[in-house]
Amino acid sequence: MDRIRLTSAALVAVVVVWGAGSVAELFLTTLSVGPDVAPAAVTLLALAALVLAAAAVGARGRRWLDNPETYW
Repeated sequence: MDRIRLTSAALVAVVVVWGAGSVAELFLTTLSVGPDVAPAAVTLLALAALVLAAAAVGARGRRWLDNPETYW
């Protein structure tokens, strides 16, 4: 179980670092200049709202949201 937990944590860390790099690149290229700034910003906001809604719908209940470690 500890090996699975460590692997999951490592994968989450990789995804977080990869996402941070992607967001930095996005701000440097798409969201800084040009005609695509507004559509790109709207798309990012819609994606963030979708991820938050999916997490809220997929949660096991209020008690699980208060203590997500019970999932493990």
